[in-house]
Amino acid sequence: MKKILLNKLLKNILISIIVSAVLLSCATTSKNTSSGVFVGEETGDIGVVNNWKNPDFKGGKTTKIIAEGFAGTDGRGEANAIERAIESAKRNAVEQAVGSIIHGVASVNNNKLLDSKIYENTTGYISSYKVLNITKNTSVWYSKIEAIVGVDMLQDNLQAMGILMDRKSMPLIVVLVIDEKGDLSESFNVQLEKNMGDKGFKFVSSSSLRKIMRDENINYSDSDSVKKIAQSTGAQVAIVGKAGASYFTTIQGTAMKSYRSDVAITAINISDYSTIARATHQAGGVGGSDKDAHSIALVKSADSISDDFISQIVNKWQSEVQNGTEYTIYVSGLNFDDSIDFEDALKKNIGNIKNVYNRGVAGDSSRYVIQYVGTSRNLAVDINAKAKNMGYQIIINGFDDKTITLKASKRE
Repeated sequence: MKKILLNKLLKNILISIIVSAVLLSCATTSKNTSSGVFVGEETGDIGVVNNWKNPDFKGGKTTKIIAEGFAGTDGRGEANAIERAIESAKRNAVEQAVGSIIHGVASVNNNKLLDSKIYENTTGYISSYKVLNITKNTSVWYSKIEAIVGVDMLQDNLQAMGILMDRKSMPLIVVLVIDEKGDLSESFNVQLEKNMGDKGFKFVSSSSLRKIMRDENINYSDSDSVKKIAQSTGAQVAIVGKAGASYFTTIQGTAMKSYRSDVAITAINISDYSTIARATHQAGGVGGSDKDAHSIALVKSADSISDDFISQIVNKWQSEVQNGTEYTIYVSGLNFDDSIDFEDALKKNIGNIKNVYNRGVAGDSSRYVIQYVGTSRNLAVDINAKAKNMGYQIIINGFDDKTITLKASKRE
């Protein structure tokens, strides 16, 4: 009899365990957030969704980041504290991704922008994450997650906010793409500027450009002309090339005309004529007149070429923000021995210098190529501020986007 009662008791206990497990797994939740933290209504137990995916993620290139977060317990309950700890880790993951794109943000205004535009909605930039660890120490919950963060989305928004451009000192761009007649390709240029302007790029206005070219009788057929235009407009970058369109055919049975565009453009640094980006494209355009078909073909090419062209420029500038830009420094007043010593002094005393290359000495003139994280202005300021530590008296004679000229002499 006792054996029968014991078996019955064990059976009832087993059934209770099974029912409890089913209820826990099937229970609706009293708290179910974007972090995947919940409290079971039937059991009151706290749980964590361990492999959360964002159904609203917009796609694009991503990066995997390990991040940690924490939150203190308070009157809102343990589940809320766990949720906030995970949210803290998510924010830290997005902050790491932003830091990898813009290599730190010096501006207070930029930090405010990041808080309001990005960090307050970190979930939108996370494709998915896994909870690697949740622990509690006294009254604080700690979380560790592996997050998949949308780099393309962040980069697009950083561009739109102008933060990446700010890190590059907001380069001003002049568009000098010409058509098949040798005139400015108006339809193409206007559309390209619009598409790039929507991403935060800044341009010399077409009216200012035409006035300068007319007043100073400048054409745009060679590098000297481009540099002269840039000097007059204040542009640091020029987009040059050809964007023309030619008659292709008349649509059979209609008066509609078809034109085909032929585009080849290059973005260049004005100071040294180095290439930032290149793109080519062909497109067909159909219109009721030759003028309309011509314009439509060019606009289609501008629309098609913009994303890749923008991506090349951004990737180039992002690399420079992260890894440094090459600047040429011309130094007068040094003999051969001093030029070697000056090279070493630069490496030891100037922060953010990645490499220094001595490009030769001629008389008392030396030339160095410096890979530096920052602008040429920042580099000039750094050299001037650290001159005493370097053991030199230094006079900065001038600088532009890519070069610095100075006079140096050994301190006695």
